[in-house]
Amino acid sequence: MRNFFFKTYIFLILSIFPFKTVYCEIFIVAEINQEVITNIDVDFEKRYLVSLNPNLQKLDQNRITEFAKDSLINEKIKKIEIERSFEIKPNQALLSKVIENIYSSIGISNLSEFENYLSQNNIDIERVKEKISIEMAWNDLIVKIFTNEIEIDENLIKKQLKKFDEEKVDNLLLSEIIFTINNKNEFESKYDEIKKSINEIGFGETARIYSLSDSRKSGGNLGWIYKNQLSKEIKDELNEISTGDFTKPIVTSGGFLILKLNDIKSESLEIDKDAQLKKMIEFERERQFTTFSTLYYKRIYNIAEINEK
Repeated sequence: MRNFFFKTYIFLILSIFPFKTVYCEIFIVAEINQEVITNIDVDFEKRYLVSLNPNLQKLDQNRITEFAKDSLINEKIKKIEIERSFEIKPNQALLSKVIENIYSSIGISNLSEFENYLSQNNIDIERVKEKISIEMAWNDLIVKIFTNEIEIDENLIKKQLKKFDEEKVDNLLLSEIIFTINNKNEFESKYDEIKKSINEIGFGETARIYSLSDSRKSGGNLGWIYKNQLSKEIKDELNEISTGDFTKPIVTSGGFLILKLNDIKSESLEIDKDAQLKKMIEFERERQFTTFSTLYYKRIYNIAEINEK
């Protein structure tokens, strides 16, 4: 019966008109731990990705299809892992805030307009909420598993903060892309693919597609970060580029990091030390959670049974 299911096309009635019935051929494009992804799922994901990232339309349709399929595989793997621990029940207030951030980022002013925009692109708002809920639940899972693994060296951060009194401070506006590879032979091809995408649709849109960091939702934007907060290796790489450029991949414990230097300003300033200390601690905490998230996803991806058609 299972083989028959895989080899037989299924037909779905999409809509019925007065004189004819329109059918759509459905077939399986991937199976993850015995859960399936169909061509209908991929078509939806393509519409979803393009609606939120219009520059994707510049890309070849085959590449958009691959992005959509990879995105669904990523989502399915996370969902399966989450449901091993708890039921996905999002905080409605937080869900609404995330949705607001999404539609604001594409120039839409309210939820009603966003729902109309999605409807025009044949996208169900409930499916969008489900996708966002999975990402929120994934973040909750990472926090649940790794909270006790987070190590913050406050003394080191205070030493970094003390330097703000001793010299002018470079404040950097940064964006990031974090990616991983399954084996070392994939590095060049993956990096070339990312560079090609950056040249075609820009760093922010590429981050939304390729980056494993939670910052991908905002196009990889990290905001303004004082240079003193960064490791020597990262500072050295940033010193090699000009504003508007991006670094070569930097090896981190969570994979490979590409940073774009969007802007820089050198400041002599008096700062609220307590507030800045809290900000730097939170930055370090988020950095560690991102690393744990990337490593954990890579681990469950490697043991997942993925069968692409």
